[in-house]
Amino acid sequence: MLGWLKRDRKPQQGMSASVLHDELVEDILSRLPLKSICRFKCVCKSWLAFSSNPHRRQKFPRTPAGLLYQKCEPGRPPSSLGTSIHLARLPASDREIDTRLDFVPARYKYSNLEDCSNGLILCYQGEGHKFEAFSNAIVCNPATKEWMAIPHTEPGPPVRRIDPRLCFDPLWSQHFYVFKFQIRHTGNIEVEVFFSENSSWSGCLWETQDPFCNASLFVNGVLYVMHLCDQEILALDAPDTSAQWLNHRVIQLPGFATRTETFNCCDGCLSQSSGILCYAKQELDGCAVRIWGLESPDEWLVKHRVRMTDVFERDVLISRKVFWRFDYDILAFDMERELVILDDKKADKIISVSISTGKGSQFLKIPKEFTEPCRSLFYVPYYGEVPALVR
Repeated sequence: MLGWLKRDRKPQQGMSASVLHDELVEDILSRLPLKSICRFKCVCKSWLAFSSNPHRRQKFPRTPAGLLYQKCEPGRPPSSLGTSIHLARLPASDREIDTRLDFVPARYKYSNLEDCSNGLILCYQGEGHKFEAFSNAIVCNPATKEWMAIPHTEPGPPVRRIDPRLCFDPLWSQHFYVFKFQIRHTGNIEVEVFFSENSSWSGCLWETQDPFCNASLFVNGVLYVMHLCDQEILALDAPDTSAQWLNHRVIQLPGFATRTETFNCCDGCLSQSSGILCYAKQELDGCAVRIWGLESPDEWLVKHRVRMTDVFERDVLISRKVFWRFDYDILAFDMERELVILDDKKADKIISVSISTGKGSQFLKIPKEFTEPCRSLFYVPYYGEVPALVR
């Protein structure tokens, strides 16, 4: 097939590869693994230009590898995660990926896994969200074994909490950002932004006291951050190095409002499909998961409804001790691969569910003591070039 597609190949039987339209070549390449496509850049200049085109890259497949996670280890306090990063692999995932980060220097290797964005991961040494410490931070790509150290920022006034987010969208830019949200004791939020393009930090102000949760997504230059309780998403535009303020807007979430004083549940999950923001959440009885797509600035449309009673083979999927809660959480979902990843709290296992067939299969068993402190991040490898990262 490679020889047939090369444009400088001599015609055979009256057919020249040069008559193949770009659309046909695109259709053929889109059926191959992304890792193979990246290797094909060296075939010829036209293939290099083809695979580097951001509009065409959007159609190239990216196979999810699974969930990155850390877990409690013997002898460590409950609030502290283990130093090793693990990958709970989905079937047919790439087994060459070094998630233990053996390619980075030792002083960076034993860090907290904080965020993952389109194949890049953010790690740092510190005590997570509760303290000010944010040291020896790195952004790395386990698939290509490339990384970079994030420079320290100047120490400032004490903060109540630091919440860093990694933002990378290769279809929008080959550069990445690190948003460091700093919540002051007054409740105000200030943001420092790291720009990989020039390896610098810039301070921005954000006049809000609204809480937000861990769920976030970076798509087309916009960071979407979910509110903790208000059924809203804050959409923050990626700034430039001279920006003094963060431009943001509020998007109302669809779904089913719940009263947090009687119902203990997550706020759903964010994903994207072809650049469209998507949102998944359980119905009130937990018997189905609905997935919406944001078709316009204020219009959500239901894309899928996946029955959970078929997955768990029971009709009651909600229980109560002190609060009502679902028997499962939505950890991630992938519209392009038609997967929903669930944490089955009753069976202490992680399962993947096909959106099209509604069938589930287990791919990770986690002891109960690891389930709550374990933070898992959906991981789809990226084999392209990121200019700021080096081997």
